[in-house]
Amino acid sequence: MENVDLKRQYNKLLKLIDDTKLSTDGDLELQGHWGKYLCVLASGFLENAICAVYIDFVSGAAAPHVRQYALKNLEKIQNPKAKRFVDVAYQFKKEWGDNLALYFKKYPEHKDAIDSIINNRHQVAHGKTTNNISVHRVRDYLEKSVKVVEFIEGQCQNKVAA
Repeated sequence: MENVDLKRQYNKLLKLIDDTKLSTDGDLELQGHWGKYLCVLASGFLENAICAVYIDFVSGAAAPHVRQYALKNLEKIQNPKAKRFVDVAYQFKKEWGDNLALYFKKYPEHKDAIDSIINNRHQVAHGKTTNNISVHRVRDYLEKSVKVVEFIEGQCQNKVAA
């Protein structure tokens, strides 16, 4: 990941995940609660990622007033599922959207990871049961989500087929 703020947020999340494993001392119920909390933080990471990557791109490619317009629109994105990532990519460049859609077909587990973070975040926020979330799963989802962020960064830097 190229964006320094995203990298810092990701590393903080990984440290918290590792610390959680140590501090729960095998208490599965406590780990379950931490998994929910970490899932909410991971969804925040996804929101920040979709905004930061495209703002980095716009900052180098557009005038300040265009950057400001893009920032205001990107900041409005909440709880982005994989489809929203594709939709935003299309708004910048048709090929980017096409390639991201193909990426998700090639790596459906990355799409599922993003969607699982957001779906579980909704469950947690609305007080619903989330028996399938755990600290381990959140870490797995997060690592797969980062691959998507790196792919999008590559598109914006012309490091992948665009």
